[in-house]
This record gives sequence, structure tokens and C-alpha cells, in this order.
Amino acid sequence: MAARSNDDLEMALAEAIHRARNDLQAVAAMLGLQAHAATDPAVAGALRAAEERVLALINLNVRLDAKARGVMSTIDSRAFLEGLAEYIQSMHFGDRPFTLAIDTESHRIPSHEAKTLGLILNELVVNALKYAFPDGRAGTVTLAFHCRDGECEMSVWDDGVGLDPAAPAQGTGLGQRMVRTLVSQLGGRLDVGPRQEGGTHCAIRWTPA
Repeated sequence: MAARSNDDLEMALAEAIHRARNDLQAVAAMLGLQAHAATDPAVAGALRAAEERVLALINLNVRLDAKARGVMSTIDSRAFLEGLAEYIQSMHFGDRPFTLAIDTESHRIPSHEAKTLGLILNELVVNALKYAFPDGRAGTVTLAFHCRDGECEMSVWDDGVGLDPAAPAQGTGLGQRMVRTLVSQLGGRLDVGPRQEGGTHCAIRWTPA
């Protein structure tokens, strides 16, 4: 009887996940249509950015559903982050002269924290591609993930033009606010600054649950 109840619960959960994914796909499709119809370039750009974020969330749900079930499930950090990085590369790099370098360790992390990490990674990489390499400049974006003494760190850095404190803010700042909100959900801290070698370095540090 208990085994049957567990099977019924698994089926109900799978159906709920499938319906939620379909709803997100419908939202992404509507955003794409609205972006195509928009006559204001700023509005069209904002709608496309929203569509890309919804698609990233769908991709995260698919990856996590395939690897883990349940709130307290864990997944392998290396397999998850490397697979997600490849997806981001296929979605955003195109034929532009960018390279994505990856240096990740293998650790078990909670699946619900992995989803938050994935959203952060998507925002940081997309932000680097938008602002670090102007005028068709070539460059490299690097992803690193390491854990020491119970604390984990995910870093994303680039060798682009770097931060200019005197320059006006670029974009709407929504991506940065999203990253800070997501980091706070992890109970972690975010450090952003220039690299001595050039470019910008972002590091998220937190203690997994």
C-alpha cells in the first residue's frame, strides 16, 4: 500500500511539473510574439530579455527534474553547471568571438539551491556578453566552482573592458538586482570588482544547506 501511495505521489508530481513547464513555455511564446510586434526597440529588447529568462528557467527545471526529485534531493555540481554552461553558450554565443572556460569541482549540492545558482549563472554570463566585449571584441568568460571547509564559491569572470566607476550605469540594472536577490535567497554574499588582468570578477559564496 505504501509503495502504491509513493507511486501515485510520483505520478502526481510529474504531472504537476509537466503542466508548470507547459505554462512557462506558453509565457515564453507570448513574450516572443510581443517582442516581435513591438515597435519601440527598448520595449522589444526588454521583452526578449524576459523571454530568455523564462527559457532559462524552463531549461533549469528540465535538467533538475532529470537528475533529482524532491526538495531535499542533491545533484552533482560539475555535471549540472557544465551542462548549463553549454546551454547558455548555445543560446547566446552564436558566431561571436567568445570562449567559455570552465573549472568546476564535483560536489553534491541541494537541487533547490542548484536552481538558484543556475539563474545567477545565466544572469552573470549574459551580462558579461552584453557589456564586457563592445564593438565585436573577442574575449573569454570563465566559470569556476569550488568548495572548501563547508563553504562553496561560484565565480564568473571575463577579460573584457572592465568596470569604470565614472561611467554611467549600463542597461536597466534589473539583472544586477536579480542576482543580488538570488544570492540573498542562498544566504550568501556577492563580491563584484575589477581584475588586475583586466575585466570583471563576480564571486558568490554561501554554505549549502
